[in-house]
Amino acid sequence: MEKFRPQPEIPREEQAPELETVYRALDSKKEKAILDEFTPEQQSEIRQKQRLLSFLAYFIGKDFKIPVELNATGAGWHWDFQENVIRIDPKDLLKKPMDYLRFVISHEGGHRRISRMDFIPLDEWKQPGFSFMMNAIEDPRNNNFIAESYPKFREQMGLAYQQDLDFKAKAKQKADQKLGYQPRFIQAGFEYISQWFRETQGKELELTDGLPEEVKAAVRATIESARDSWLRYPSRKEADNGGKIGRKKVDGEAMIKQYAKTSYEINRDEVWPEFKKLVDADMDDQRMQELLKDMQKGQEQQEGGKGGGGQNLPQELKDKLTPEEQQALQEAIKQAIEDAEKEKSEAQGKEPIEGEAEKTPEPSERSISGQPIDLKTLPEELQQKIKEFIESLPEEQQKEMTEKAQAAFKEFEDALNEELQGKLSDNPEKKAGREEIEAEAAKQLEIKGGGWEEKEREREEEARERRKRIESLFEAGEKDPYHGALEKVSDLIDVLTADLRDIFVKRKIERYETGYRSGRRWNVRQRIREKVAGVPLFKTEACEQRESESEEMDYAITLLVDLSGSMQRNHKIQEAFKSAVVLSETLSNLGIKFEVVGFQDIILEFKAFEEQLDESMREKLNQMILEVYGRNPDGHNNPGDNDDGASLLEASRHLTEQIAKNKFLVVLSDGEPLMDSGKKSSSQLDRELREAVAEITANTNQKLIGLGLNSGAVAKYYDNHIAGITTEEMVETLGELLREAIEKY
Repeated sequence: MEKFRPQPEIPREEQAPELETVYRALDSKKEKAILDEFTPEQQSEIRQKQRLLSFLAYFIGKDFKIPVELNATGAGWHWDFQENVIRIDPKDLLKKPMDYLRFVISHEGGHRRISRMDFIPLDEWKQPGFSFMMNAIEDPRNNNFIAESYPKFREQMGLAYQQDLDFKAKAKQKADQKLGYQPRFIQAGFEYISQWFRETQGKELELTDGLPEEVKAAVRATIESARDSWLRYPSRKEADNGGKIGRKKVDGEAMIKQYAKTSYEINRDEVWPEFKKLVDADMDDQRMQELLKDMQKGQEQQEGGKGGGGQNLPQELKDKLTPEEQQALQEAIKQAIEDAEKEKSEAQGKEPIEGEAEKTPEPSERSISGQPIDLKTLPEELQQKIKEFIESLPEEQQKEMTEKAQAAFKEFEDALNEELQGKLSDNPEKKAGREEIEAEAAKQLEIKGGGWEEKEREREEEARERRKRIESLFEAGEKDPYHGALEKVSDLIDVLTADLRDIFVKRKIERYETGYRSGRRWNVRQRIREKVAGVPLFKTEACEQRESESEEMDYAITLLVDLSGSMQRNHKIQEAFKSAVVLSETLSNLGIKFEVVGFQDIILEFKAFEEQLDESMREKLNQMILEVYGRNPDGHNNPGDNDDGASLLEASRHLTEQIAKNKFLVVLSDGEPLMDSGKKSSSQLDRELREAVAEITANTNQKLIGLGLNSGAVAKYYDNHIAGITTEEMVETLGELLREAIEKY
């Protein structure tokens, strides 16, 4: 049967994926404590980049959103696979270039979206070298997917490759320190990545200088299969909407898994047999290294006692070696011991004192570390004789040496995979470990008897108690107003979010910077197909579209809601509240900055620009209704007075502080300003409101819009207005206004 291949596609605009409504309660207190370490300007920059990166992770894959939370300052980045959370060092948000931050988030988001390895048999995955081979080919496969789904990433391919080069240099240094040689299979894995990058630049196959001949031979024999493997990835449309496998229509996840399985099968059947030859040769080197470590220990013990140096070589090995080879081996062992002592001394902060170099420490003071010997210092013929000696050892001794070699291999390979593999994607070992933990947890709960059920009941009871205080203030039988409203308007939120997302995505597709000719987006797979067909890339390459900074960050929106007592009548506050829910959830989904404030004689803040829309914030917004009835515990509770002009100016000042190109101030009111207390006359209130509107219109770039709920009064004050909106029309009117505002500006 022919292997599963992607369906050829004609490049075209893709519709924006619908956005799932995601509710995640963040630990706001913890993040506030972290932010308190920075200036207000730095806090604003951190929050802005945090929102952008979280949105970017969503943009790459439809069905998940990686929350980007703040880690403790200086604690670096942390990837939590099970919780699907990225915790980022706030210092990096301030100091690292935005291209770097975009690349890291995009790369890991891509792994989470399409990397699937948990189906690989565990015993196969745990073979020395196998997981590294898989990851070395999966990395290019993932990068190809992202470049096609997110064109901005195409510009960062160089950054992606530079990170791989940095990682390669670190791996080389670590190999010298931990193993004493450069494993052939590691060099081959990095060479696949090098050839992938050359391919993205339209260059022909050209192996890196200095590679061992056996590595070159293995790469030449497998590069076409590796290329075939890293081209087996879904289009974004297939990942989002599914497609066909044979004649069967399947969903997106099934398509993702099928591509991953096909890529794995190519690696297993066509790449691994040649790759394993390199691993086997490296394993021979590592077994030799383990024998040499044992010799080190013997020599250390002899020098610490009565014996002379060099007497620790097994007689059977000495019989095979020439005097020159014996001396070369003894010197290499001695050098390794000295290097180990030097490392120990430096680690303890004690440099050797001049004149005491020949002093022999007591055996108890010595560090028998088994320092790797630099195999480059041993002639090839000597190495071959040592390997032959190992083959002549008893089977039990060979087995012990092989187990030590495999353990050293695993430790080194695990460290490489930790850097190379997707931090937020699964693999067989993660899956096995997770299942073991879950099984043990289930066993303990079974022993204790219904432990999880009891804890679940306790959590539910706590949640009920938390809501009682607010629910008791509403009518009997009425549920939490926010979530009650959310149930009624959730369909509108989903549609509005998808429509606005579509607007943003279409802008990205249509926008080209000056100096770039028009044309289709750069498509990795299409360009590579052209290469296979023999079409010179420099002739057919369409200039890639350069994407501007995220436009969602160019908006800031304030909703100012009238909380006067007249809003009690005809369910006006309930409809106004639903409108606030629609605006809050939609803008939060899109990552757009917004504020929700009310007004009586002063402005009442409910949700500030810098605050997250989490569960505690949703509960706080319920207080808007209580203010209208004058029953908000510890609230302002002055529904008899509403000073529109002063409140409007204060809301405008809040909006002025935001860094955004497009600013909207939407006022929702049911009448003219009035104060029952008599603090200001009607004429004064009328004049001040007109002056406030004139000042904002003349001196700011804010778009000021008045919405009149069952009232035409807004027409008197606001140039941009919709008057006489019925309660039944209010929610959809605000939604349509939001759509129109973003589409036009």
